[in-house]
Amino acid sequence: MLKLIIVDDELLMRIGLRSLIHWEEHGFQIVGEASNGKEALEIAAKASPDLIITDVRMPTMDGLELIRETSKFLKNCKYVILSNFDEFRYVKEAMQLGASDYLIKCEIKPDILAQLLSQLRQQYSHLKQHQLSQLPEDYYKQSLTYLKEVLFKEAISGLKSEQDIIAKVEPLNIRLRPAEMVIAKIKIEHFEEVQKKYVEKDEKLLRFSIVNVLEEIIPNKWSREIVVESSSEYLVIMNTIPEVDKSLRAELDKLCVKIIRSIKDFVNLRVSIGMSTPVQGYRYIKLAYQEASLALQQSFYTGAGQVLYFEEISKHPNHTGPGVSLSRNQEHEYQNIIESKNVNRLHAFMEDVWNFVHREQASAEEIRGIYISLIETVNTYLSITVRSRFLSDDKSLYETILKVGTWEEIHFLVLDYVLALFESESKNSEQLTYADMAIQIMDRYYNTDISLQSVAKQINVNPSYLSRIFKQETGMNFVSYLTGIRINKAKLLLENKQLKVYEVAEKIGYHNYSYFSRIFKKVVGVSPEEYRG
Repeated sequence: MLKLIIVDDELLMRIGLRSLIHWEEHGFQIVGEASNGKEALEIAAKASPDLIITDVRMPTMDGLELIRETSKFLKNCKYVILSNFDEFRYVKEAMQLGASDYLIKCEIKPDILAQLLSQLRQQYSHLKQHQLSQLPEDYYKQSLTYLKEVLFKEAISGLKSEQDIIAKVEPLNIRLRPAEMVIAKIKIEHFEEVQKKYVEKDEKLLRFSIVNVLEEIIPNKWSREIVVESSSEYLVIMNTIPEVDKSLRAELDKLCVKIIRSIKDFVNLRVSIGMSTPVQGYRYIKLAYQEASLALQQSFYTGAGQVLYFEEISKHPNHTGPGVSLSRNQEHEYQNIIESKNVNRLHAFMEDVWNFVHREQASAEEIRGIYISLIETVNTYLSITVRSRFLSDDKSLYETILKVGTWEEIHFLVLDYVLALFESESKNSEQLTYADMAIQIMDRYYNTDISLQSVAKQINVNPSYLSRIFKQETGMNFVSYLTGIRINKAKLLLENKQLKVYEVAEKIGYHNYSYFSRIFKKVVGVSPEEYRG
């Protein structure tokens, strides 16, 4: 299937073109749409399209510039120009830049478009034949592996029937028989951390190493095919063994434990495995894949580095309870703990949260939401001086929680964060200047109608004196410092993405949304909506 991007600044034109024919029946899959060349350039860099159909005149970046820029990294991409009658001089320039053809917008019809696509497919076919004729002999083995992976990925997506796979068994040397089979889905845990150690070339080496380990340690009695779904996820599709059908579970356990240990020993990576139930024949590959994926999702509750079977999901709590969140009493208890900074009460409270979540059978999304609410509350009551200690690459703690692999990891991440804040606050409270006390008050009451006068009154000092001392110690005036606190809190809430922008403004003490938006853009450089995006 050839990949296609449609580029036109007129939405109706894009919709009309997309709906004109059934693209996939003509061998093309639409992988992106854009309203100008700049957007299309970003999509093309990620999707590597085979064909770009683009308007010649657009704002920001026109079709001619798009062709010039994409030609630098897409050597075999074809271009078809969309134009009006009065734009033919641009079409001529586009053809000189390498465009294959052009279409007059008011004359585009299904048969004309289908004929053009047929010609482009033939051009690609000739190009691939020429490229294959120039390849070294050992490339064909790699090509077979690639074609097999594509075939099984399409089967998983439901795009290939059992007959399609059977027809490819001999040409592609497929080892998997059309008999009873299972799918094991293998996932590298904490892959984001692993990925930091690799550039693209090394990441390919990582995939190659894992496939080699799997090929080496899976006995030949298991007829199988290995599919690299991504750098972090791998599929082993294998036939069950007739002579051990009565002990299939024991054999699968033995094999999966061997896989987990071998990948740890050879590549030093921790993996979890989701296992489907046995299914009968190629036609059920998609079902087996869905089962293996659902089984693997249970690692969020059970912890990483385990073998998880789809047939046992029903034995775990049904984590789909509606609207699970902390009660008002629990929230009030947590606020009292924060104010007292009582470590023992905090540990007991967090244990109660764990038991509550388990008892209520909360979903993964609800669990993440509960722990994010704990972070929001503690950030409201205490300063955030140790926040960066728990973050990497300037990512927010919210984003970290959303990407952490297991419930247990989230639990202790939040617990450690709150404990560190307690410790930091205790140290800061030992010797406080007037400026320190003012900052503590601002940290706590930033979302109220706070002012220099009200703060000075709370710490029993003259406002003018406080203003002078504050500027000397912090290098900033009172209002600028308060604005900085509010904007930092706003950034945290915007990263959470659960509140509307005007609700964020109200939560940080700005009751006028327009004023908040202006202040935010002045401090951060972008609007609240752009920052969230």
